[in-house]
Amino acid sequence: MPYLCTLNFIPMNVTLQKGKASEATITIAIDQADYAPKVAAALQHYRKTARIPGFRPGMAPMAMIERQYGMAMRVDEVNKLLQDELYNFMEKEKLEILGQPLPVPQQGLDWNASVLEFHFEVGMAPELTFDMSEKVKLPYYVVEVSKKVIDDEVDSLRKRYGKLSSPEKAVDDDLFYGQFTEVDEAGTPAEGGLSKDGRFAGTVVADKKILKALVAAANGDKVHLEAGKTFASDFRLETVLGCTADELASSNGRFEFELKSVYRVEPATMDQEFFDKIFGPGAVSSEEELRGKIQAELEAVYVRDADIHFFNTASAHLMDTKMDLPVAFLKKWLQHGAEKPLSAEEVETQWPSMEKGMRWQLIEGKLIREHHLHVHKEELVEYAVALVNERMMQFGQSLPGEEVEKVALNLLKNREQSEQMSEQVLQNKMSAFFKANFGKKEIKSSYEDFLAIATKTN
Repeated sequence: MPYLCTLNFIPMNVTLQKGKASEATITIAIDQADYAPKVAAALQHYRKTARIPGFRPGMAPMAMIERQYGMAMRVDEVNKLLQDELYNFMEKEKLEILGQPLPVPQQGLDWNASVLEFHFEVGMAPELTFDMSEKVKLPYYVVEVSKKVIDDEVDSLRKRYGKLSSPEKAVDDDLFYGQFTEVDEAGTPAEGGLSKDGRFAGTVVADKKILKALVAAANGDKVHLEAGKTFASDFRLETVLGCTADELASSNGRFEFELKSVYRVEPATMDQEFFDKIFGPGAVSSEEELRGKIQAELEAVYVRDADIHFFNTASAHLMDTKMDLPVAFLKKWLQHGAEKPLSAEEVETQWPSMEKGMRWQLIEGKLIREHHLHVHKEELVEYAVALVNERMMQFGQSLPGEEVEKVALNLLKNREQSEQMSEQVLQNKMSAFFKANFGKKEIKSSYEDFLAIATKTN
């Protein structure tokens, strides 16, 4: 049975009738006595100021003013009352609605009736009950830093800070530098085709026959390459050629590569100069300390990634919460009441993603209200300061604390950046909340296995 709620604290008769699927109707009955004095006052004011042909200002007969403008004034004053009473009612009753109220069209409304009755459709935010406790065990990955990962990172750093040499004989992992020229099936340079000098490592060549030919080639020799077959799937040839992915895709993909030189990266020596380049002067003084530092940094990255995955897992669990959305009302509102109305076809096409976003907003809003997860200004500034410091450190630079705060405050003046940082702070708070309120089923994993799982589930 629908629930009827009548308010006694306002002079007009305002009722709320709840229907199915969180849909409801607000009815406002307005007595003629509620608006008649205002209409009369508006007409008197208009009579004093209106310029009507044949009459001096303020001298036109009141009957003429009422006949010509009375209905428009009545409609205007009634609409003002309706808006006031509608929003006063929703505020007093603390109604949580989705979208905005939609007036129900009425045919043949008698504006001379002693009581005018108007109806508004509303979509109510559904009541939510979350399945959230220590008893709900969600997977939390404890990613281990293996010796091989540390070895690979050390080798990568040594190559990154190493020196280039020109070997007499190439090997598989050398760098091959030369000119790429787009050619047709006959091997002739394609008209208007791509042409660019560039280099790539032998480690990105997936075709073993091509790699063998490159290793055996002398300067000036030419090797035919195919963009979609020669290289590993994650290699971005467009970055070598200085073009976009779309431009590369629009080419025929066949290239003649003329070798100009071969380079080899001689790994950096594990000395103090090498350590200082990576972590700053004196931060590390031995290979053992270097490995310890790398392990600590990787562990921090793995924990961050595991936390993000746990946040996504917890969010997905909450998204399964039963939610009785007023779907029919919301689709109608998107077509007729939204700031940028959509067509019926657009609504049906976009509804799945809209519904998903709406469900999460309701969940997020409830969590924020009930568990005080609001983002405060101090937290936002603190996050911005940490972000500035992190960016400065990436370039080996630093600033005094007061200077860093000035930069951070300037960043927050940018609305887009401020909103992005606010969303990140909120996600961090919610992530900590999830970790504290859900049970965790810890699963030990390598980083490779973790990435494979996270890619599938996120």
